[in-house]
Order: sequence, then C-alpha cells, then structure tokens
Amino acid sequence: MKAEVYSILLETLRRMGGKALEQNLLDELRVRDLELAPEMLREALLKLEMHDKVRVISLDVERKLIELTEV
Repeated sequence: MKAEVYSILLETLRRMGGKALEQNLLDELRVRDLELAPEMLREALLKLEMHDKVRVISLDVERKLIELTEV
C-alpha cells in the first residue's frame, strides 16, 4: 500500500474531528476519490494502529470506531 494512502486516511480522520465509524470513513474517502475495499482499509488501519497513529474499537460485530491517537 502506498504511503500516500496512510496520509490521506490520517488527514481525512482529522477533518472528521479525530474519530469516525469505519463505514463513514469509507464513504468520506469515496467522496475524496479514494476507493478502498473494506479489507484494504482494515489492513491500512492495522498498520496505522501498530504505529500508534490510530485506535480501532469494535462497537459490535459490524461497527468499528476509528480514533486518532494524535490530533
């Protein structure tokens, strides 16, 4: 995955107030012409989480909340 995807994800989360539901993040990325499959988004979020950039919280089986750890 290209480094620009990670920076776009972080910037989009910042514009969304530092937190968003996974589906809302996907929708916002589509508006910005970045079409990511949910699996690709989760892979990118996992890498960002490993580098302490985001925190992913499972609300239930389908819904996940993504929060920036640095705003």
